[in-house]
Amino acid sequence: MKKFIMNLILTFFTGLFAIYLLTRKVEINGLIVCFISTGVVALGYLTVCLIKKAYK
Repeated sequence: MKKFIMNLILTFFTGLFAIYLLTRKVEINGLIVCFISTGVVALGYLTVCLIKKAYK
């Protein structure tokens, strides 16, 4: 669980860093995009977890 949380935090900060490198500024739109991308990664983790439980 700790690894899962750490990966989500790193996903968010990596997205912020990438947006900063591309635009040289961080705006609210960039934060929203980072939150959405982190949510997509979390949904991917949830899907894998549910599939593993279904096959057990």
